[in-house]
Amino acid sequence: MDTYSTLKKEILTVNQDILKLFSTAKSIPGMADYTFGEWEKTCESLPGQLAENTIRVAIVGTIKSGKSTFLNSIFKGEYVKRGAGVITSIVTRVRNAKRLRAKLFFKSWDEVNAEMEQALVLFPSASWLAEDGRFDIRQKKEREKLQKALGELSTEQLITRSTRNINNVLLTSYLKGFEAVSDFITTETGIQLYENKRFPDHKAFVGNETLAVYLKDVLLEINSDNVQSNIEIADCQGSDSSNPLHLAMIQDYLLLTHLIVYVISSRTGLRQADIRFLSMIKKMGIMDNIVFVVNCDFSEHDSVDDLQNLVGRIREEIAMIKPDPDVYCFSALYNLFSSLEDSLSDKDRQRYEYWKADGALIASSNRDLAKFESIFKERLARKRYTLLLRNHIERLGVILSGIGDWTALNRDVLTNDCLLYTSDAADDQGLV
Repeated sequence: MDTYSTLKKEILTVNQDILKLFSTAKSIPGMADYTFGEWEKTCESLPGQLAENTIRVAIVGTIKSGKSTFLNSIFKGEYVKRGAGVITSIVTRVRNAKRLRAKLFFKSWDEVNAEMEQALVLFPSASWLAEDGRFDIRQKKEREKLQKALGELSTEQLITRSTRNINNVLLTSYLKGFEAVSDFITTETGIQLYENKRFPDHKAFVGNETLAVYLKDVLLEINSDNVQSNIEIADCQGSDSSNPLHLAMIQDYLLLTHLIVYVISSRTGLRQADIRFLSMIKKMGIMDNIVFVVNCDFSEHDSVDDLQNLVGRIREEIAMIKPDPDVYCFSALYNLFSSLEDSLSDKDRQRYEYWKADGALIASSNRDLAKFESIFKERLARKRYTLLLRNHIERLGVILSGIGDWTALNRDVLTNDCLLYTSDAADDQGLV
């Protein structure tokens, strides 16, 4: 048996032992089923992930850092929607294939209604619901009643922990998008294909959260020589989106991820939102395989020295969370324009030619791009098996450390309770 198969078998054994620990712990009287929540979910999904040989790469970062532009530059074309504001409203998976097409997987009516019924916990009292408490968005009267109820919510119900209430966002998005997508939804999961010339039509759904909420998944298939067929690259939503559904989707995909490309805009540098998100990634136990890209906006920097000073500060700040980080600085947009030079619009061509005139910045960008592409391809090809296993090992290590902390905490609580009980009993008998 080769080394990869041996390690894979050992990981599965450790994972099974951890699941047994969860089962044993939950059998303790008074222990809630959700005590180990995300840990248990991670362990349950691990065997299925190990059975696959697909390497998943997540492109993450805050809003407007250039994630979608970066992905387009990898595949050398305008495949995912990019622009100002919140553009990506669902994790968009991209794979190499023989032809160009977008697969949109829509939820069924039962799945939509089930999600909405769960979200109705937002209302302390829902007397406007049917007697059985069921909700059907297909019924106009029920949509109108829900719309009225949402309009009567107080600020305290709309905002939770300084962010939009996730149940309110879900219900509101479903109502706003109903008319536009009702023809696509059936009693079973439906798939809409957008091929060749119709391929760009998928962007209307991916870029609109009131439509994206009806989607289960999005897969883009692109015929590209730049990415192998067994590699999946995902364009994720901005981690600082005001829509809490977005962060939940990102977290779900990160649980499947083998390599993370974290994109930071050179216009803003590392922000508080980046620090929060990177801290979350570290807690998830997937910080080991992460590469940082400072997406350079040439119009924001007067010289290479100015840019390098910024990159130095970003590297120092990242090092507080991830020691000795891999940081590369180049312009994803310039790289994309270079690939599309013959088909650029007049406006984009003017920007491209203006940037080309600054030889020093372009040379610096191209050097770091070459370094990034080299390390990126090396990890995806020569270090393939390391990627397939390493994050799983790191995740299990984080989980085991957490279990150890949980055990120590509960032992201390029980010990203190016993000491308190013994002391009280002795006091009652006049022994102290």
